[in-house]
Amino acid sequence: MKKVTFHIALFVFSFMYLFPLNVEASPLMGSKKGPTLNDQLGIWTDGINDMAPTVSFLFSAIFTVMFLAGVVRMGYSIVTKTGQIMKGSTGILIWVPVTFFFIRILILIMFTTDSNNVTLLASDIISLVRTTGYFTSIGMVLIGLVLFFFYKLIEHPEYGRWSKRLCVTAALLTLLATVMPFVLGAA
Repeated sequence: MKKVTFHIALFVFSFMYLFPLNVEASPLMGSKKGPTLNDQLGIWTDGINDMAPTVSFLFSAIFTVMFLAGVVRMGYSIVTKTGQIMKGSTGILIWVPVTFFFIRILILIMFTTDSNNVTLLASDIISLVRTTGYFTSIGMVLIGLVLFFFYKLIEHPEYGRWSKRLCVTAALLTLLATVMPFVLGAA
């Protein structure tokens, strides 16, 4: 194996020695032979922007085909009672719309934010996460109270344990949602 690699390398180097390439250096700036860097970037940007509708259509078409394939696989798995195919098709039917939605949102955020709006976007995301944490804590406490009511009603110990776990987790979540922005220096 080493002999073959050596012979190939020897052939490539001898070929490069016998047939040299002519290379000319041209300055990047200052020559009037071609477009400037800003002009070239403008040309590339216009090309990308011209392709955007086509890429968006192909993106939507690919996800639509994936979703329809998931629907067909789900029908097949229901008819043949195949659990593994049903599991896979359920995953496709759940994750294709979720992924499509998040990619669309990401693209929207990428093209609508500039350097001035990035700090506003970050503070809005932090505020959203904090508010979501607070409301999740409230929901957990309410569910914990319902489970505590069931525990008192039928005296099943599992309901009491779940009630305590939910209340403790809600307290921890509230504490983290309140303290962590200050700890990370984002408040």
